[in-house]
Amino acid sequence: MDQNLACNRKSVFGIGTLLVQILASTLAFPAWAGRPLATEDAGVLGQRECEIESYAGRGRDSDEPSVSTRSVQFGCGIGHNTQLAFGIGSERSDGEKSKLVALTGKTFLRELTDEQTGYTLAYTLFAAKEPEDDRIKHNATEVIAVATVPSKGWLFHANLGLHYSKPSKDTTTIWGLAAERTGAVGPVDLMTEIFGDDSSAPWVQVAARWSVIPERFYLDTSWGVQTGNTRSRQITIGLKLAF
Repeated sequence: MDQNLACNRKSVFGIGTLLVQILASTLAFPAWAGRPLATEDAGVLGQRECEIESYAGRGRDSDEPSVSTRSVQFGCGIGHNTQLAFGIGSERSDGEKSKLVALTGKTFLRELTDEQTGYTLAYTLFAAKEPEDDRIKHNATEVIAVATVPSKGWLFHANLGLHYSKPSKDTTTIWGLAAERTGAVGPVDLMTEIFGDDSSAPWVQVAARWSVIPERFYLDTSWGVQTGNTRSRQITIGLKLAF
C-alpha cells in the first residue's frame, strides 16, 4: 500500500496523483514486502516488534515540475494480530511545500508463514497541510484487503481496496500485484509490481532490498513509470531499522 509508495490514487495534497504514488510505497508497513514496494503485504509485526523507516523520493511528470518527497515512520506490533504505525512526510514542488501525516494499521485474518498464505486487512487515515492552510486536516481514508502467497523462495502479493478522498468526496478502487524473490542475489531481494486505480493508467515498478544486517537493518530502492501517455516516473531510496 504502498512499500508498502502505496497506489495510483487521488493526491492528498491536491497537486495531482504523482505525490501519492511516491508516498504510498513508504507509508505502507513493511513486514515481508513493504518498502520498497507500493503493493501492501500480508505480514504483521508481532507484539513488541518495532520498525523505523525513512526514505527520500523524486517524481516527475513530463508536463509538471518535479516533486521531492521525504518520509519517516515508526510502527510496532500491539498484539491482537495487529500492528500500528505513525508516519510523517513532506513534499516540495515548484517552491511550495506540503506536509502529510498518516496513521496506518494492519490486522491479519490468517497469519502469513513460510508455508501458509496470509490474509490481512490494512487501513490508513491521512491528514494533510497544504501551503495555503494553517493547520493539518483529515484528508483521506483507505482500506485494503491483502493476500500474500509464499512459494519456493517467492512471495506473491495481491491488493484490492478503496480510497476515499474527503475534499472531492470521491471513492476510488485501488489495486496492486507484486512478485518478490527473496535472496535473489545473496542478501538482496528483487521484486516487481504493477499497481493503480480505476481512474488512471497503472504504474509498473521494479525494486530491490539489501539486508545489510539480517532481520535488523535494510537499504532499499525502487524505480517506477506510469503506463499510457503521461510519462510520469519516480525513484526512491530508503532504509529500515527493525528491533
